Order: sequence, then structure tokens, then C-alpha cells
Amino acid sequence: MAGASESPKITPKDLETPTLKTPVVTTGRGGSGNMAKNSDPYETRLRQDVEAVPRRDSGGATHYGRGGANVFKGSPEEEAAARKAKAEGASAVDDEQSSLRKSPSPEDKGNGLAAKGKQWFNNLTKKA
Repeated sequence: MAGASESPKITPKDLETPTLKTPVVTTGRGGSGNMAKNSDPYETRLRQDVEAVPRRDSGGATHYGRGGANVFKGSPEEEAAARKAKAEGASAVDDEQSSLRKSPSPEDKGNGLAAKGKQWFNNLTKKA
């Protein structure tokens, strides 16, 4: 890796936005209507310089990534509703019916995808 003394010095000329000189330029947006005439250099540059959508500031302590999945600071109304739901025993997960079961239970009697496929295939061959 080159040190700062070996790197070329940056001049104001290096930082200028280049002027587009071709008769037809891309607007940089893709899709149909992507090409436009280069009749006015200022307007052409404005077409290409697309501003980013400003990001809305967060309203509270919200953390993303490893180690912060459980940290969320909601409004007092949300916290009260969560406490009430917890006290009532409401849950987003139905403990009686777990959809995370790896193998079918004996009560399912072979109603899995493979069994349904075999049944469908057998029905096709019986009709022929």
C-alpha cells in the first residue's frame, strides 16, 4: 500500500465534475426513455445528478444487528399494551400446534407431501 507521500496530490481540477460532450447522454435511470439529447450542459448534468431520498430520523432507541435484537424503546402506550397482553397470556405462538415439527406425528397418517404426490399419481394411472 502506498503511503501519503507516494500518492499523487489532489488538485481542485481533479474534483470538478466532468462536462458531458456527446450529443446523446444517458439519464442514469435505466428503462425506456433512458437516453436524452445533450442540448444544454447544465440541464444534462441535473438529469444525471439524482438526489438520494432523505432518511427519516429514528424516533427512539432501535438497534439492529448482532446483540441488539431485543432492544426496542416503544411508546408508553405500546409498552402498556404489551404488559396487558403478557398478563392475559396472549401469544403469537400457538403452543398446542407447533409448525416446527420435523417429522409427521402418528395422527397425520401419511398426509405429507410425498404421500399426497403418490396418491395423485395413483389416481392418474387408475383413470387411464
